[in-house]
Amino acid sequence: MAADVLQRFHPGIAKFVKALLDNGGFGVCGELPKVSDPKTSLSYPCDTIRSCDRFKVLIPYAGRTLRWEVLFNQAQPDFPPDFIFGTQDQEFVPNIEELKTLENWDATDPESLLNLIKELVIQYKEHQKRQVKEIPRIEFEYSTLEADTKYPEFEVHVIKGQQHVETVVNFMIKLPVDLREVPPYLIRDCPGDDMACLLVSYASLNGENVTPTLLLSPRVERAFGGSSNLRIPHWGGIHGCLFEYLPLIQELFAERVEQVCQAFQKRREYVAAFLSAFGSSILEYDAEGFMKLSLLFQVQGFFCIVHIELDRNFPQEPPAFYLQSIYHEKNNQPYEKLEMGYPYSPRWSGDEMAERARHFLLEKIPAFKESSLSNGTF
Repeated sequence: MAADVLQRFHPGIAKFVKALLDNGGFGVCGELPKVSDPKTSLSYPCDTIRSCDRFKVLIPYAGRTLRWEVLFNQAQPDFPPDFIFGTQDQEFVPNIEELKTLENWDATDPESLLNLIKELVIQYKEHQKRQVKEIPRIEFEYSTLEADTKYPEFEVHVIKGQQHVETVVNFMIKLPVDLREVPPYLIRDCPGDDMACLLVSYASLNGENVTPTLLLSPRVERAFGGSSNLRIPHWGGIHGCLFEYLPLIQELFAERVEQVCQAFQKRREYVAAFLSAFGSSILEYDAEGFMKLSLLFQVQGFFCIVHIELDRNFPQEPPAFYLQSIYHEKNNQPYEKLEMGYPYSPRWSGDEMAERARHFLLEKIPAFKESSLSNGTF
């Protein structure tokens, strides 16, 4: 929340709101809460700038958002707030005796509200667990997941509709992810947590209509080469269950890390082969990710630069060769041509790829010279 919005709150209450927004982290994904709809309890506030003492706190939970109203009293700002839990949570009645922060409310501690909300969320999770027991199929999923020590952090949310068939259940599960083998350059400039969560939404309580969605932190997504490179397995239909599905996701993670590492090693091998075969011709190369290199060639008295770009999925995807004239330009840019139609196999070694590239370039550069003279300008 912007500082100017915080200025709308009563001074004795603003500190609680600020601490909530600065230090809060809820749910298995550690998402930050938000605050909306600040209001005043006064009918005729004398200070319209700093008179708000109630608001809604938006708490991320199991792929949904809990909207709880927090009611302070600016006439007694040292008193703890009341809560209204909303129409979706009318059955949620916290046990006040277990709310230690409420019992020992400390108005001098800015984090008192944050701690109280965290205690309420703990009780809310227990409330959801009781809701699950009323749905046999979902209770089976919950109990098997609870017994599996590999996934200790998860949330479940039962969203009841007008009719029982309209009830939707969400599971949000934090997944272990190991990036120790990932090349450091990929994630060095991407701070944050190594976080992966699976959201599984049951739109039918017999397991027929289930939608899994994978949520990755920016750091993990970058390590995997982007979310587009991950195709999560299909849910197993009406007979599918979390106990069988979660290991498939873990296998996907392990396979993707292995693919990323293998591609990195293959690119490094490829660049090393070119350094060995064309050492005196190398102008520059990517010494971290081994994604590109540039060479200066001379064929029949004609000099040109060859830029080679490698895909992240190399060697499955072949390199791109750009021939660039050092003499000619077109549209105020160096004249260049992309060459892709060359013999290639991902099974070749780096040395063989370099040797094949040598023969290909010696054949293509004379034609590129003629093309430069015909289509380029000095």
